[in-house]
Amino acid sequence: MIVLDASVALKWIFGEEEGGEKAGPYKEGHVTGKEPIAVHSLFFYEIANVLATKTRLNSKDAAEAFSLIWNFDLEVFGLGLDEFLEGITLSRQYGITLYDAAYVVLARKLGCPFVTSDRNLYRKLKDLKELRIV
Repeated sequence: MIVLDASVALKWIFGEEEGGEKAGPYKEGHVTGKEPIAVHSLFFYEIANVLATKTRLNSKDAAEAFSLIWNFDLEVFGLGLDEFLEGITLSRQYGITLYDAAYVVLARKLGCPFVTSDRNLYRKLKDLKELRIV
């Protein structure tokens, strides 16, 4: 199992971006059952927000892109009080958003790698053993 963030999943849609070819194997591993993907419950909000506000897609295409990611049947984990508190600590310690910290918390909880394509986030967290970059 791996935890991946929205930046990687969005490369499945916008594969021509830098690193798009490296994101594909994660999708394939999940679809074939070789490497299940876990996300936290805020993941789909992040995906929808990017598609709604940060792309040039029209509403129909944005909805289709969102549906595509939704239908990958990712394993979604909620955050409890302990996870939020750990996330707040990580957020302050590394100067990252709570959304990003939640991925690290989930990876630690599940004992698996956290994969991102966000280079800025990677620079801030590069010393964490759970972290992988696409």
